[in-house]
Amino acid sequence: MRVKIVLMATLLLAFSTLPGCDSLGENPGLKFLADYQKNTDGTITFTLTLRNEGSRSLELVSTTSQIYDLEIYREPGVLVWNWAHDLSFATVITTVTLQPGEQKTYQVTWNIRSNQGDPVPPGTYGARARLVTDPSASYKFEIKI
Repeated sequence: MRVKIVLMATLLLAFSTLPGCDSLGENPGLKFLADYQKNTDGTITFTLTLRNEGSRSLELVSTTSQIYDLEIYREPGVLVWNWAHDLSFATVITTVTLQPGEQKTYQVTWNIRSNQGDPVPPGTYGARARLVTDPSASYKFEIKI
């Protein structure tokens, strides 16, 4: 029993020191990227790209109809806006299957207002696109408003 506890603690410590949240465990072929474009109407459109660069099919499973979220931070830990904030998602198993070489894209448009509806002042913000699936992944980047 004591050996099991020590082994579990060692594994937990090893996994907690891996860099970032971008690890996909048994599905390392998934490439997850995000980019953005400022629009003439004053909004920003984000493009999230999932690409299977592996040699076998890849299944991403969610317990709701939500597959991803996009979050904007003023500073670490201070959320300004996220795409899913006021949305409802069906409680249903959702599976996205990517065949080798297949790519899916999702687009999110932001009106540059906070979750409370206030205009967000110009500046540099942190952004995180994140898959809310199993396996999960995230992609962090900066945006300039």
